[in-house]
Amino acid sequence: MSDRFFVNRFEDYNSIKYGPELLDLIHKDVAIRLVKDYVAKILAGSKKSNYKLRDDLYVGEAGIAFMFWKLSRSDDFKGLFPCLEHASWYIKRAKEISAAKRKDDESRAAFLCGNAGISAVSAVISHDLDKRNSVSQDIMDFRKGHVVCMSNSYTDDEVLVGRAGYLSGAYWLNQILPFKPISNNTIEDICEILMKRGRTYSRSRNLSFPLMYEYHGSDYLGAAHGLCSILHMLLESPWFAVNDTKEQDYSDIKASVDYFLGIQDENGNFPTRLLNSNKNLIHWCHGCSGAIYMLAKAYLVFKEEKYLAGCRKCAESIWREGLLRKGPGICHGISGNGYAFLLMFRLTGENVYLYRAGKFMEFLDSDIFVKAARTPDRPLSLYEGMAGAVCFIVDLLSPATSHFPFMDVFYRKYCE
Repeated sequence: MSDRFFVNRFEDYNSIKYGPELLDLIHKDVAIRLVKDYVAKILAGSKKSNYKLRDDLYVGEAGIAFMFWKLSRSDDFKGLFPCLEHASWYIKRAKEISAAKRKDDESRAAFLCGNAGISAVSAVISHDLDKRNSVSQDIMDFRKGHVVCMSNSYTDDEVLVGRAGYLSGAYWLNQILPFKPISNNTIEDICEILMKRGRTYSRSRNLSFPLMYEYHGSDYLGAAHGLCSILHMLLESPWFAVNDTKEQDYSDIKASVDYFLGIQDENGNFPTRLLNSNKNLIHWCHGCSGAIYMLAKAYLVFKEEKYLAGCRKCAESIWREGLLRKGPGICHGISGNGYAFLLMFRLTGENVYLYRAGKFMEFLDSDIFVKAARTPDRPLSLYEGMAGAVCFIVDLLSPATSHFPFMDVFYRKYCE
Protein backbone atom coordinates (compact mmCIF):
# COMPACT_ATOMS: atom_id res chain seq x y z
CA MET A 1 0.00 0.00 0.00
CA SER A 2 1.40 3.42 -0.97
CA ASP A 3 1.69 6.21 1.56
CA ARG A 4 0.99 8.72 -1.23
CA PHE A 5 -2.29 7.49 -2.69
CA PHE A 6 -5.26 5.23 -2.08
CA VAL A 7 -5.68 2.18 -4.32
CA ASN A 8 -8.16 2.98 -7.07
CA ARG A 9 -10.78 0.22 -6.86
CA PHE A 10 -13.27 1.85 -9.22
CA GLU A 11 -14.30 -0.03 -12.33
CA ASP A 12 -13.15 1.90 -15.38
CA TYR A 13 -15.57 3.32 -17.92
CA ASN A 14 -17.61 0.89 -20.00
CA SER A 15 -19.44 2.46 -22.95
CA ILE A 16 -21.91 -0.42 -23.19
CA LYS A 17 -22.82 -0.17 -19.52
CA TYR A 18 -23.13 3.61 -19.33
CA GLY A 19 -24.18 4.61 -22.84
CA PRO A 20 -23.86 8.08 -24.38
CA GLU A 21 -25.80 10.13 -21.79
CA LEU A 22 -23.49 12.43 -19.83
CA LEU A 23 -25.96 12.80 -16.98
CA ASP A 24 -25.60 9.10 -16.23
CA LEU A 25 -21.88 9.54 -15.50
CA ILE A 26 -22.21 12.03 -12.62
CA HIS A 27 -24.10 11.61 -9.35
CA LYS A 28 -25.50 15.13 -9.09
CA ASP A 29 -27.09 14.50 -5.70
CA VAL A 30 -23.69 13.59 -4.25
CA ALA A 31 -22.12 16.68 -5.83
CA ILE A 32 -24.69 19.05 -4.37
CA ARG A 33 -24.52 17.44 -0.93
CA LEU A 34 -20.72 17.66 -0.89
CA VAL A 35 -20.74 21.33 -1.88
CA LYS A 36 -23.29 22.19 0.81
CA ASP A 37 -21.21 20.35 3.40
CA TYR A 38 -17.92 21.94 2.35
CA VAL A 39 -19.40 25.46 2.20
CA ALA A 40 -20.95 25.06 5.66
CA LYS A 41 -17.59 23.96 7.07
CA ILE A 42 -15.78 26.86 5.36
CA LEU A 43 -18.25 29.45 6.66
CA ALA A 44 -18.09 28.07 10.20
CA GLY A 45 -14.38 27.26 10.32
CA SER A 46 -13.13 30.55 8.88
CA LYS A 47 -14.81 32.49 11.68
CA LYS A 48 -13.35 30.48 14.57
CA SER A 49 -10.86 32.14 16.89
CA ASN A 50 -8.14 29.60 16.09
CA TYR A 51 -8.49 29.98 12.30
CA LYS A 52 -5.15 30.78 10.64
CA LEU A 53 -5.72 33.98 8.69
CA ARG A 54 -3.89 34.58 5.42
CA ASP A 55 -4.71 36.94 2.62
CA ASP A 56 -3.74 35.22 -0.63
CA LEU A 57 -5.38 33.09 -3.29
CA TYR A 58 -3.33 29.99 -2.60
CA VAL A 59 -4.40 29.26 0.98
CA GLY A 60 -5.97 32.52 2.17
CA GLU A 61 -9.18 34.54 2.16
CA ALA A 62 -8.87 35.57 -1.48
CA GLY A 63 -9.11 31.91 -2.46
CA ILE A 64 -12.34 31.48 -0.52
CA ALA A 65 -13.65 34.67 -2.13
CA PHE A 66 -12.84 33.14 -5.53
CA MET A 67 -14.78 30.00 -4.60
CA PHE A 68 -17.89 32.01 -3.74
CA TRP A 69 -17.53 34.04 -6.93
CA LYS A 70 -17.38 30.79 -8.90
CA LEU A 71 -20.49 29.51 -7.13
CA SER A 72 -22.26 32.74 -8.10
CA ARG A 73 -21.70 31.90 -11.77
CA SER A 74 -23.12 28.37 -11.48
CA ASP A 75 -26.75 27.70 -12.36
CA ASP A 76 -26.62 24.66 -10.09
CA PHE A 77 -25.40 26.48 -6.98
CA LYS A 78 -25.93 30.24 -7.15
CA GLY A 79 -29.37 29.99 -5.55
CA LEU A 80 -28.13 27.98 -2.58
CA PHE A 81 -26.01 30.71 -0.95
CA PRO A 82 -25.68 34.53 -1.02
CA CYS A 83 -22.56 33.92 -3.10
CA LEU A 84 -21.47 37.42 -4.08
CA GLU A 85 -22.20 38.70 -0.58
CA HIS A 86 -19.87 36.07 0.84
CA ALA A 87 -17.31 36.68 -1.92
CA SER A 88 -17.31 40.40 -1.13
CA TRP A 89 -16.84 39.73 2.60
CA TYR A 90 -13.89 37.40 2.13
CA ILE A 91 -12.09 39.59 -0.40
CA LYS A 92 -12.54 42.56 1.91
CA ARG A 93 -10.96 40.56 4.71
CA ALA A 94 -8.11 39.53 2.40
CA LYS A 95 -7.42 43.20 1.65
CA GLU A 96 -7.50 44.11 5.32
CA ILE A 97 -5.00 41.37 6.18
CA SER A 98 -2.77 42.42 3.30
CA ALA A 99 -2.88 46.09 4.27
CA ALA A 100 -1.83 45.25 7.82
CA LYS A 101 1.26 43.38 6.64
CA ARG A 102 4.53 45.03 5.73
CA LYS A 103 5.08 43.75 2.19
CA ASP A 104 7.82 44.43 -0.30
CA ASP A 105 7.12 45.71 -3.80
CA GLU A 106 7.53 42.24 -5.29
CA SER A 107 4.23 41.14 -3.76
CA ARG A 108 2.48 43.38 -6.29
CA ALA A 109 3.47 40.89 -9.02
CA ALA A 110 2.74 37.70 -7.07
CA PHE A 111 -0.55 36.21 -8.23
CA LEU A 112 -1.29 33.05 -6.23
CA CYS A 113 0.65 34.16 -3.16
CA GLY A 114 0.48 37.94 -3.26
CA ASN A 115 -1.34 41.18 -3.95
CA ALA A 116 -1.83 40.69 -7.70
CA GLY A 117 -4.18 37.76 -7.05
CA ILE A 118 -6.13 39.67 -4.41
CA SER A 119 -6.59 42.62 -6.78
CA ALA A 120 -7.67 40.38 -9.68
CA VAL A 121 -10.31 38.50 -7.69
CA SER A 122 -11.55 41.74 -6.17
CA ALA A 123 -11.93 43.20 -9.67
CA VAL A 124 -14.17 40.41 -10.95
CA ILE A 125 -16.29 40.41 -7.79
CA SER A 126 -16.68 44.19 -8.04
CA HIS A 127 -17.58 43.83 -11.70
CA ASP A 128 -20.35 41.35 -10.95
CA LEU A 129 -21.63 43.68 -8.18
CA ASP A 130 -21.56 46.58 -10.68
CA LYS A 131 -19.11 48.57 -8.53
CA ARG A 132 -17.34 50.34 -11.37
CA ASN A 133 -15.07 52.56 -9.28
CA SER A 134 -13.86 49.54 -7.33
CA VAL A 135 -13.16 47.66 -10.57
CA SER A 136 -11.03 50.53 -11.83
CA GLN A 137 -9.05 50.72 -8.59
CA ASP A 138 -8.51 46.96 -8.49
CA ILE A 139 -7.27 46.92 -12.10
CA MET A 140 -4.96 49.83 -11.33
CA ASP A 141 -3.57 47.90 -8.36
CA PHE A 142 -3.08 44.78 -10.48
CA ARG A 143 -1.22 46.74 -13.15
CA LYS A 144 1.35 47.82 -10.56
CA GLY A 145 2.76 44.31 -10.85
CA HIS A 146 3.84 44.97 -14.44
CA VAL A 147 6.58 47.35 -13.29
CA VAL A 148 7.90 44.67 -10.93
CA CYS A 149 7.86 42.02 -13.66
CA MET A 150 9.91 44.26 -15.92
CA SER A 151 12.60 44.89 -13.30
CA ASN A 152 15.93 43.11 -13.74
CA SER A 153 16.19 42.79 -9.98
CA TYR A 154 13.04 40.65 -9.83
CA THR A 155 14.19 37.03 -9.97
CA ASP A 156 10.99 34.96 -9.73
CA ASP A 157 9.57 33.50 -12.94
CA GLU A 158 7.25 30.69 -11.77
CA VAL A 159 3.49 30.61 -11.15
CA LEU A 160 3.11 30.94 -7.38
CA VAL A 161 4.92 34.26 -6.94
CA GLY A 162 6.61 35.02 -10.27
CA ARG A 163 6.11 36.38 -13.77
CA ALA A 164 4.26 33.34 -15.08
CA GLY A 165 1.76 33.70 -12.27
CA TYR A 166 1.26 37.36 -13.07
CA LEU A 167 0.61 36.39 -16.68
CA SER A 168 -1.97 33.80 -15.58
CA GLY A 169 -3.75 36.56 -13.67
CA ALA A 170 -3.62 38.88 -16.67
CA TYR A 171 -5.05 36.19 -18.93
CA TRP A 172 -7.80 35.41 -16.41
CA LEU A 173 -8.83 39.05 -16.11
CA ASN A 174 -9.02 39.30 -19.90
CA GLN A 175 -11.06 36.11 -19.99
CA ILE A 176 -13.59 37.24 -17.39
CA LEU A 177 -13.89 41.00 -17.89
CA PRO A 178 -15.46 41.96 -21.23
CA PHE A 179 -13.27 45.03 -21.72
CA LYS A 180 -10.03 42.96 -21.46
CA PRO A 181 -8.10 45.31 -19.15
CA ILE A 182 -4.56 43.96 -19.71
CA SER A 183 -3.09 45.00 -23.05
CA ASN A 184 -1.27 42.76 -25.49
CA ASN A 185 1.82 44.95 -25.11
CA THR A 186 1.86 44.37 -21.35
CA ILE A 187 1.61 40.62 -21.84
CA GLU A 188 4.24 40.53 -24.57
CA ASP A 189 6.66 42.65 -22.51
CA ILE A 190 6.62 40.05 -19.76
CA CYS A 191 6.92 37.19 -22.24
CA GLU A 192 10.03 38.82 -23.69
CA ILE A 193 11.60 39.03 -20.23
CA LEU A 194 10.76 35.35 -19.63
CA MET A 195 12.37 34.37 -22.93
CA LYS A 196 15.53 36.31 -22.13
CA ARG A 197 15.83 34.90 -18.62
CA GLY A 198 15.09 31.34 -19.75
CA ARG A 199 17.76 31.47 -22.44
CA THR A 200 20.33 32.98 -20.10
CA TYR A 201 19.81 30.34 -17.44
CA SER A 202 19.78 27.48 -19.94
CA ARG A 203 23.10 28.65 -21.41
CA SER A 204 24.60 29.04 -17.93
CA ARG A 205 23.81 25.38 -17.25
CA ASN A 206 24.91 24.18 -20.71
CA LEU A 207 21.52 22.54 -21.22
CA SER A 208 20.46 20.89 -24.45
CA PHE A 209 17.18 22.86 -24.72
CA PRO A 210 16.73 26.62 -25.02
CA LEU A 211 14.58 27.69 -22.02
CA MET A 212 15.02 26.78 -18.36
CA TYR A 213 14.38 28.52 -15.05
CA GLU A 214 15.33 28.07 -11.41
CA TYR A 215 13.47 28.75 -8.21
CA HIS A 216 15.41 29.08 -4.94
CA GLY A 217 18.33 27.19 -6.42
CA SER A 218 16.34 24.27 -7.85
CA ASP A 219 15.55 23.40 -11.47
CA TYR A 220 11.89 22.61 -10.89
CA LEU A 221 9.78 21.19 -13.70
CA GLY A 222 6.26 21.10 -12.20
CA ALA A 223 3.39 23.55 -12.50
CA ALA A 224 3.78 25.38 -9.19
CA HIS A 225 7.46 26.36 -9.36
CA GLY A 226 8.78 25.04 -12.63
CA LEU A 227 9.24 24.94 -16.34
CA CYS A 228 5.94 23.50 -17.54
CA SER A 229 3.67 26.31 -16.35
CA ILE A 230 6.08 28.98 -17.59
CA LEU A 231 5.98 27.38 -21.04
CA HIS A 232 2.19 27.17 -20.74
CA MET A 233 1.92 30.91 -20.11
CA LEU A 234 4.19 31.65 -23.07
CA LEU A 235 1.95 29.47 -25.27
CA GLU A 236 -1.08 31.51 -24.15
CA SER A 237 0.45 34.76 -25.41
CA PRO A 238 -0.82 36.90 -28.33
CA TRP A 239 2.29 35.77 -30.21
CA PHE A 240 0.41 32.61 -31.22
CA ALA A 241 -2.78 34.39 -32.31
CA VAL A 242 -2.00 34.98 -35.98
CA ASN A 243 1.37 33.27 -36.32
CA ASP A 244 2.93 36.49 -35.08
CA THR A 245 5.67 34.76 -33.08
CA LYS A 246 9.23 35.68 -33.90
CA GLU A 247 10.89 32.70 -35.54
CA GLN A 248 13.50 32.30 -32.78
CA ASP A 249 10.92 32.63 -30.00
CA TYR A 250 8.67 30.08 -31.68
CA SER A 251 11.57 27.69 -32.19
CA ASP A 252 12.85 28.02 -28.61
CA ILE A 253 9.42 27.58 -27.02
CA LYS A 254 8.62 24.54 -29.14
CA ALA A 255 12.04 22.96 -28.58
CA SER A 256 11.65 23.36 -24.82
CA VAL A 257 8.14 21.88 -24.92
CA ASP A 258 9.49 18.95 -26.94
CA TYR A 259 12.30 18.41 -24.45
CA PHE A 260 9.78 18.35 -21.63
CA LEU A 261 7.59 15.85 -23.46
CA GLY A 262 10.66 13.71 -24.07
CA ILE A 263 11.33 13.19 -20.36
CA GLN A 264 7.86 11.76 -19.70
CA ASP A 265 8.42 8.30 -18.24
CA GLU A 266 6.78 5.04 -19.31
CA ASN A 267 4.10 5.46 -16.65
CA GLY A 268 3.14 8.90 -17.92
CA ASN A 269 4.70 10.98 -15.17
CA PHE A 270 7.51 13.56 -15.01
CA PRO A 271 10.36 14.15 -12.57
CA THR A 272 9.95 17.00 -10.10
CA ARG A 273 13.35 18.49 -10.95
CA LEU A 274 15.74 18.44 -13.85
CA LEU A 275 18.39 16.58 -11.84
CA ASN A 276 18.44 14.45 -8.71
CA SER A 277 14.72 13.80 -8.69
CA ASN A 278 13.65 10.53 -7.13
CA LYS A 279 10.09 11.45 -6.22
CA ASN A 280 7.13 10.12 -8.18
CA LEU A 281 4.56 12.81 -7.40
CA ILE A 282 1.23 12.91 -9.19
CA HIS A 283 0.21 16.40 -8.10
CA TRP A 284 -0.74 19.61 -9.87
CA CYS A 285 2.25 21.28 -8.24
CA HIS A 286 4.74 18.53 -9.17
CA GLY A 287 4.15 15.89 -11.81
CA CYS A 288 1.81 15.00 -14.63
CA SER A 289 -1.33 16.48 -13.06
CA GLY A 290 0.06 19.96 -13.69
CA ALA A 291 2.13 19.21 -16.80
CA ILE A 292 -0.98 18.07 -18.66
CA TYR A 293 -2.13 21.69 -19.11
CA MET A 294 1.04 22.72 -20.91
CA LEU A 295 0.85 19.65 -23.15
CA ALA A 296 -2.81 20.32 -23.90
CA LYS A 297 -2.03 23.91 -24.85
CA ALA A 298 0.86 22.72 -27.03
CA TYR A 299 -1.53 20.34 -28.79
CA LEU A 300 -3.97 23.18 -29.47
CA VAL A 301 -1.22 25.52 -30.67
CA PHE A 302 1.03 23.19 -32.70
CA LYS A 303 -1.66 20.69 -33.79
CA GLU A 304 0.67 17.71 -33.34
CA GLU A 305 -0.72 14.41 -32.07
CA LYS A 306 2.33 13.66 -29.90
CA TYR A 307 1.19 16.27 -27.39
CA LEU A 308 -2.26 14.72 -27.13
CA ALA A 309 -0.60 11.33 -26.70
CA GLY A 310 1.39 12.82 -23.83
CA CYS A 311 -1.83 14.10 -22.27
CA ARG A 312 -3.38 10.64 -22.51
CA LYS A 313 -0.37 9.12 -20.74
CA CYS A 314 -0.73 11.71 -17.97
CA ALA A 315 -4.40 10.83 -17.58
CA GLU A 316 -3.67 7.12 -17.30
CA SER A 317 -1.11 7.77 -14.58
CA ILE A 318 -3.57 9.97 -12.68
CA TRP A 319 -6.30 7.31 -12.92
CA ARG A 320 -3.96 4.69 -11.48
CA GLU A 321 -2.32 6.67 -8.70
CA GLY A 322 -4.18 9.96 -8.37
CA LEU A 323 -6.46 9.31 -5.37
CA LEU A 324 -4.08 11.19 -3.13
CA ARG A 325 -3.93 10.88 0.64
CA LYS A 326 -3.03 14.55 1.07
CA GLY A 327 -6.62 15.74 1.06
CA PRO A 328 -9.31 17.19 -1.21
CA GLY A 329 -7.43 20.20 -2.61
CA ILE A 330 -6.35 21.15 -6.11
CA CYS A 331 -2.60 21.63 -5.55
CA HIS A 332 -1.73 18.18 -4.20
CA GLY A 333 -5.10 16.60 -3.62
CA ILE A 334 -7.84 14.59 -5.28
CA SER A 335 -9.72 17.53 -6.79
CA GLY A 336 -6.63 18.77 -8.60
CA ASN A 337 -6.22 15.35 -10.18
CA GLY A 338 -9.92 15.19 -11.02
CA TYR A 339 -9.54 18.46 -12.90
CA ALA A 340 -7.13 16.75 -15.31
CA PHE A 341 -9.95 14.45 -16.43
CA LEU A 342 -12.24 17.43 -17.04
CA LEU A 343 -9.50 18.92 -19.22
CA MET A 344 -9.26 15.68 -21.18
CA PHE A 345 -13.02 15.52 -21.60
CA ARG A 346 -13.04 18.99 -23.15
CA LEU A 347 -9.98 18.19 -25.26
CA THR A 348 -11.26 14.89 -26.67
CA GLY A 349 -15.02 14.71 -26.01
CA GLU A 350 -14.49 11.15 -24.74
CA ASN A 351 -16.88 10.12 -21.98
CA VAL A 352 -14.27 8.01 -20.23
CA TYR A 353 -12.68 11.16 -18.84
CA LEU A 354 -15.90 12.64 -17.51
CA TYR A 355 -16.66 9.29 -15.89
CA ARG A 356 -13.25 9.27 -14.22
CA ALA A 357 -13.69 12.83 -12.95
CA GLY A 358 -17.01 11.76 -11.47
CA LYS A 359 -15.40 8.84 -9.69
CA PHE A 360 -12.77 11.10 -8.14
CA MET A 361 -15.60 13.28 -6.84
CA GLU A 362 -17.35 10.22 -5.42
CA PHE A 363 -14.16 9.22 -3.63
CA LEU A 364 -14.26 12.49 -1.70
CA ASP A 365 -17.52 11.17 -0.21
CA SER A 366 -16.18 7.71 0.62
CA ASP A 367 -15.65 6.45 4.17
CA ILE A 368 -12.05 5.53 3.50
CA PHE A 369 -11.20 9.03 2.34
CA VAL A 370 -13.06 10.77 5.16
CA LYS A 371 -11.39 8.57 7.79
CA ALA A 372 -7.90 8.05 6.38
CA ALA A 373 -6.99 11.13 4.32
CA ARG A 374 -4.56 13.58 5.84
CA THR A 375 -5.75 16.99 6.98
CA PRO A 376 -3.99 19.77 5.04
CA ASP A 377 -2.32 22.66 6.85
CA ARG A 378 -5.04 24.97 5.49
CA PRO A 379 -8.06 22.63 5.19
CA LEU A 380 -10.55 25.30 4.09
CA SER A 381 -8.42 26.88 1.39
CA LEU A 382 -8.55 27.02 -2.41
CA TYR A 383 -5.36 25.15 -3.26
CA GLU A 384 -4.99 22.83 -0.27
CA GLY A 385 -8.52 22.27 0.93
CA MET A 386 -12.28 22.34 0.64
CA ALA A 387 -12.65 25.54 -1.39
CA GLY A 388 -10.71 23.93 -4.24
CA ALA A 389 -12.88 20.82 -4.01
CA VAL A 390 -15.99 23.00 -4.29
CA CYS A 391 -14.63 24.57 -7.50
CA PHE A 392 -13.90 21.13 -8.93
CA ILE A 393 -17.43 19.90 -8.18
CA VAL A 394 -18.98 23.04 -9.66
CA ASP A 395 -17.03 22.42 -12.86
CA LEU A 396 -17.90 18.74 -12.84
CA LEU A 397 -21.56 19.68 -13.27
CA SER A 398 -20.71 22.00 -16.18
CA PRO A 399 -17.98 20.01 -17.93
CA ALA A 400 -18.22 21.81 -21.29
CA THR A 401 -16.84 25.00 -19.70
CA SER A 402 -14.78 23.46 -16.89
CA HIS A 403 -11.19 24.46 -16.22
CA PHE A 404 -8.60 24.39 -13.45
CA PRO A 405 -8.52 27.84 -11.81
CA PHE A 406 -6.54 30.35 -13.89
CA MET A 407 -5.38 27.69 -16.40
CA ASP A 408 -8.10 27.48 -19.06
CA VAL A 409 -6.30 26.32 -22.21
CA PHE A 410 -9.26 26.89 -24.55
CA TYR A 411 -10.24 30.54 -24.18
CA ARG A 412 -8.50 33.36 -26.05
CA LYS A 413 -7.24 35.74 -23.39
CA TYR A 414 -5.87 38.75 -25.23
CA CYS A 415 -7.12 41.70 -27.22
CA GLU A 416 -7.88 41.02 -30.88
